[in-house]
Formats: sequence, C-alpha cells, structure tokens
Amino acid sequence: MKFFNNFIKILLLLSITNLYAHKLDKVSLQLQWKHQFEFAGFYAAKEKGFFKDVGLDVELLEYDSTKSISEEVLEGRAQYGLSYSSIIAEYLEGKPLVLVANFFKQSPLVLIAQESIESPKDLKGKKIMGVSDSIDNITLLLMLDKFGLKTKDIINIPASFKIDEFINKKIDAMSAFTTNELYYLNKKGIKYTIFDPVVYGAKYYDVNLFTSKKEALQNPQRVQRFKEASIRGWEYALKHKEEVVDIILQKYNTQNKSKEALLFEAKQIEQLMFANIYKVGSIDKDRVKIIADSFMQAGFVKKIKNRDIESFIFESSAFSISFSQKEKEYLKNKKIISMCVDPNWMPFEALVNGEYIGLNSEFLKLFQKELSIPIKVIETDSWSESVKLAREKKCDVLSLLMQTKDREKDFNFPTPYLDVPPVIVTKTDKASVVDIYTIGKEKIAVVKDYALVDIIRDKYKNLEVIEVKDTEEGLKKVENGEVFGFAGSSVAIEYNFQHGDYASFKISAHFAEKLSFGFGVREDDIHLYNILQKLVQKLSEDDKHDILKKYFTIKYEQKFDYSLFYQLFAVVLIIAIIFIYRNVKIKKLNEVLQEKMEAELKKSSDKDKMLFHQNKLAAMGEMLENIAHQWRQPLTQINSSVLLIDDILHEKNFRNVDVEERLLEIESLTKYLSNTINDFKDFFANDKMKNEFLLREMIEKSIYIVKGSLKKNNIEVTVDIENDFRYFGYEGELQQVVVVILNNAKDVLLSRNINSPIINISIELKDGFYTIRICDNAGGITKNIREKIFEPYFTTKHKSKGTGLGLYMSKKIIEESMDGELNVKNHNMGSCFEIKLKVSSD
Repeated sequence: MKFFNNFIKILLLLSITNLYAHKLDKVSLQLQWKHQFEFAGFYAAKEKGFFKDVGLDVELLEYDSTKSISEEVLEGRAQYGLSYSSIIAEYLEGKPLVLVANFFKQSPLVLIAQESIESPKDLKGKKIMGVSDSIDNITLLLMLDKFGLKTKDIINIPASFKIDEFINKKIDAMSAFTTNELYYLNKKGIKYTIFDPVVYGAKYYDVNLFTSKKEALQNPQRVQRFKEASIRGWEYALKHKEEVVDIILQKYNTQNKSKEALLFEAKQIEQLMFANIYKVGSIDKDRVKIIADSFMQAGFVKKIKNRDIESFIFESSAFSISFSQKEKEYLKNKKIISMCVDPNWMPFEALVNGEYIGLNSEFLKLFQKELSIPIKVIETDSWSESVKLAREKKCDVLSLLMQTKDREKDFNFPTPYLDVPPVIVTKTDKASVVDIYTIGKEKIAVVKDYALVDIIRDKYKNLEVIEVKDTEEGLKKVENGEVFGFAGSSVAIEYNFQHGDYASFKISAHFAEKLSFGFGVREDDIHLYNILQKLVQKLSEDDKHDILKKYFTIKYEQKFDYSLFYQLFAVVLIIAIIFIYRNVKIKKLNEVLQEKMEAELKKSSDKDKMLFHQNKLAAMGEMLENIAHQWRQPLTQINSSVLLIDDILHEKNFRNVDVEERLLEIESLTKYLSNTINDFKDFFANDKMKNEFLLREMIEKSIYIVKGSLKKNNIEVTVDIENDFRYFGYEGELQQVVVVILNNAKDVLLSRNINSPIINISIELKDGFYTIRICDNAGGITKNIREKIFEPYFTTKHKSKGTGLGLYMSKKIIEESMDGELNVKNHNMGSCFEIKLKVSSD
C-alpha cells in the first residue's frame, strides 16, 4: 500500500510539473525590408529572450519583393507583419487587419536632389528615381502636390535603391531614407539638397506592427504578449545600440552593412521614434484618423469599406478570452467562485458593511466580465482568518496573495498582476537606513500571515518580527515605542498616513525585494487555476493604467484620499496654483512698470529714458526676487512629494510608465519654475557660473517642458541634430530662450489655424559658431513686425496672453549674457529664429 501511495504521488507530481511546463507558441513576423537596424527592437526581443519570456518562439522573415506583406499575414503564412502607413489604407479598403503598435513616429522617406536644385518646384521635368503613384510614396506625392507637381510632371525612373546613378548625376533626384542612403552620400562627400515631406506637413507613421483580425480574435493574449515583448525589445535596443548592432553583424547582416553604417542608422532611428516624448509602441488614434482622412482626400483609397478606426487599433480588452470546453463545463457546474480577502488593507482591499471595496475590487470587476458565474467574497475579521479558511478549502481563492515556499503546498499561483515595494516606517527621530542589514537587532512589526513575515525571517535575521493584526496596529506600536518600525506595503502605509495622525512618522528604509500580488488558488483546483491564469494574461499594462485611473476618479469623488494618486493630484494642483500666481504677479508687475515707463517717457529726454530704463530693470529684479522667495517653499514641498512618490514606486519593483513619465514631467517643471526667475534675476550679475553641456540635451529638456501644450494642439516638433555638440555657457538661460521661442511659435501656429503645424529644430556648426534654428510653417512674419519683434512690450497677442517681454529678454540674454546673436528670418514655409553662439575653447 505504501508503494502504491508513493507511485500515485509521483504520477500526480509529474502531471502538475507537465502542467506548468509552458510550450512556446511558434509565430513569425514578416519584415517590411531587408535586415538592418530598422528592426533592431525585434532582434533584441528575440536574442535577449523577451519573446521567450512571454511564451513565444518568433521567426523573423526578411522582405521578399514578390510577396505582399499584408497577404502573408492574412493568409496565415506569418502571424504578424510590419508595414508603412499604407496599412491604414488597406484597412479602409476592407482588409481584416488590426494595428498593434507603431514604432516610428515619423517616416524616414525623403527626396534628395542635386545641389543645384533649391526647391521641390524645380523638380518639374526632372529625372527622379523611385517616385511612383504607389501609396507607399504618399508622403513624397503630397509634398510635390503642394508645389503643383504630379507624377506626370516628372520623369520617373524605377527604383534601384543604389546611389551610383545619383552620384554620377544620371538622375536629378531620388527617393531615399534618412537612415540609410544619407550615410553613404555623406561618407563620399557628395553634396545634395534634401526635401523632407515632414517640413511640408506630411506626417506619417512607419514601422507599424499589425496582425489579422482572426489572430486578434482567437489569440488576443498572444497578440498582447507579442506587443509587450516587442516594446521591451525596442526599449532595450535604444539603450544598447552598439550591442544590438553587433548582434545584427553576427546574425542578420544580409546586406553586408558596416558597423559604422548601422550605428548611423541607429542614431537616425532614435530621432524618428521620439522616445523621450512618446511611449515606445504607442498609437495616437487621432493621428491615425488624420492619416486615414488624408488617404481618402487624396484619392488613394478607391472603395472605402471600413471607416471605424477604433476597431482597427488593437486593444486587448476588446477581444474575449477563449476558454476550453472543459473550462466552460467547469464554470457551468461550479455555479460560484468563493474568494477570501484581507478585510482591512486599504487602499488595496477592505470589507465595509459587507461591501468589497478598494483597488483590487476594480480588477475583480474586470475579471468578472469574462466569467459566466459570480465571484463571491467571504466575510472574515482578519487576513489570518482568511488564510485559515482558504487552507481549510472553505474559499476557492485568496486575493492578492504573494507566493512563498510555505504557501506552495496549499495554493497554485497564477501570474501576479500587482508589484509593490515594501518599506520600513519609523518615527522621524530615527536615522534613515540605506541597508536594512545595518539596522541591528531591532523589533519590526509586520501583519500576521503576510508574506513579508517570511521574507524578513529568512533574509533579515537581525530583525525580530512582531506579528500584528493589521497596518493600523503596527503603526500604533511604532508610535508607542514598542517596536523600532513597521514593515509593509508602501502604498498601504501611505494610505494610513493620509488617514491618521502620523506626523511624527517617516519611511526610513526600502527592501530590495518586491511584493508581487495575485490570486492564490486551491492546489487541487487545476481548472480554476487555468481560468484565472487566462484572465491575468489578458490584463495589459494599459488595462492596469485604466483601472488605476478609474479607481482614483471614483475614490476621489467619494472623498477618499488614496496615497499615490492623491499625491500626484496634489502636486499637479500646486503647480497649477503656482503658475496662476506667477502669471498674476508678473502681469501686475508689467502693468505697473509699463504705466510708470510711459509716464516717464512723456516728460524725459533720451538720457532720462535710459536712466529710467535702468531703474525699471532694477525694479523688475527686486520684484522677481520677491516672487522667487515666495515660490521657494511650495517648490520644496513639491519636490519632497515627488521624491516620496518615487521612493514608493521603487522603479524596479513597481513599474507604471505613465506615472513615471508624469513624475519626470513634474520634476522638470518644478526645476524649470525654480530656475526661470533666477535666470532673469541674475541676468546682470557678475558671479554667474558657466558649465559645459550638450546642446541636444538642452533642446530635449526645453521640448519636454512644453510638450503637453504642443501635443494638446497637435503641433509636431522635429529635431535635426546630427552631432553631440557641446557648449560652455549658461544652460538654464539658453533653455529659457528656447522655451520662449517654442511658445511663440506655438501661439502663431494656433492663431493662424495652420493645417499640420510643425516646428523644426536644427543645429549647425560652421566657421566656429553654433547656429540653432527653430523654424515653423506658420507662413512667416511681415517686415514691419519683424523689425519690432525684439522690442520690449511689443506683442501681437491679446494683452491677456502675452506681455511682450519674452523675446526682448531672450535677445538680451543671448547677445549681452552669451555674446551671441538672436535674429529671425523668413523661409519658404514660415519663420526661423536663429541663435548664433561662438564655440568656446574654455
């Protein structure tokens, strides 16, 4: 009998082991061209194991000119494909395609012409290679159309993608990619003129990841996993360009490119992806709609069958989970799923008058939509009681259970869906701790039966664990001096801070480990484990973000104050108040100064005007000094809140891209606010400190500050900086000038209602000078305005929207503080502000 029992146990163990052994799904990705850095993110996802991590074995199929990329996917020879924006037109014409992700926010396709050709209008009657009526050339065709040119007006030479004919001047122009052909022309020293469609308003996506509607419906989790692994691959490739180039050289270099050429391509691609501005892989639905409208307006789509862009863009929540027949029968017979929870663990979960509330309740609602039977929460008085009932099999599931060795004998664990960093809270008179091992032999309170109890006892033997009923009891023991500190989830602790009198408390230490929470399923219920695993796999980062956002909104309306999101709201509110305060103060300041100056000018000679102007500047400095002083305290509070939130998130333990981006934006804005007044206040000071900085980074910081306003108004900013130029000077003041010019360009573009507004920033090094050009396509500035634009108090805006000081102070900063030049000129599409700075040898 003993032998038989052991034999049964071995068979059961083998069956469970086999259940957990995930077989990789074999899928293929059809590339839109030959192997090169254009597909670096997918190489990284494959070679670094990101695809494998999500259960995928991916084959990368190189482009074959005899095959249609979309047909390869629709006919199932490839499950996924990459294409140009033409994929949108194919969807409009009725093909059952789904757009999964976009990686290039701007197409690299341009026209290069012989040096003597100065404008696209000069291409009439010229020999041009690679420009046909194909929809793949729409960006070039729309650019030519702006100059009244059609394909019949040029001599079209079939594309060979070889530059010899251009170098030998057998053709006048050719289509090219900024990521490829320009490298070889530059290396050979060939001079050329470049016509970029983006400058003329033709803004199209490129490297679009798509799949078939069939794949999205039948395997939505697989599509989501492919998308997330691809994004992870691209994020890695952008941070490790040289490593990925080496991978291409070793395994994917069918075009025999040099390392130098691939690195050039990598740098160009980084600019096309705008990774510092847009989330990698993100899709702007409004942008897709604009592209679709342009296709229809230009007549590239002959028969419009699909108009619903929402259905074209993949969202995992739009596709149902596919349960097996056995799983469906299980649910039909099961009738109800019982779940035990922590009744007092806000903001995660709690039971209030029998109602299940908290963050996890929103996840539960999402999971419930996919189930044909209800999930019923069992009432208990404590987490320990819930764990006890689950072990006695009186609950099918435990919510937000962390996997530990001790629990594995009673529960199976689907993939966790919430990661939170644990922290230690002490009274403020205790020193902050860098390494928990250095605390010494101290008592630490932890909620009974929490996984953190086992973590501390196993790894931090210097600490004595004192088990308590809940977080509130633990914090009271700290307050009463019974224990050194309380260890728990940072989010739960912050919630208690917000809802109690804990002014004498602080977060003193962070654990290296993270707390990963998810379902804990009875070990004997394999079908329920599989069902819940499918629910969790469908949950994407976007789903999590939407739930958190929804939860915050709901709880705020109910007067709840849940830590992370309430703090973010508070920080944003403080910034808004500061901005309003700043504008009111400066507006009043300028009104008073202007009134005084006008009065003085009426009764003063030229000498008196000069003296008064100097007094005005001094008065302005004093007023700005007062404003800066009044800003100091709220700005300090904002930065403290941001640091606290950043600690809570603990980057590697709790990742949320949108929250992290907002935190970085807040830090950037507060730094900008802090520096702005000081830049003006210290303008005439002799003790200002110069520093060396990268002009490109300064430009990116400036764009980041105003990106919200630009994005809101659909204004695209392109950056054309080929080299990492270094400058020795006043970075803060130069950044202030760039922001002023960007805001000025934005206002002009909006006031003139420009279609496809765009701002282009470039830097040129010539004859020992850097020239920063900030150009728009707003149509230019008339001569009479151009002559006055840098005068103090001159503005074309309503007095409520501008003081006329921005450009005036910018010119004085550049010319008097930096010994440079600031001018404005018109070009064929709009105006260009030029900042000329001498390259210093300091």
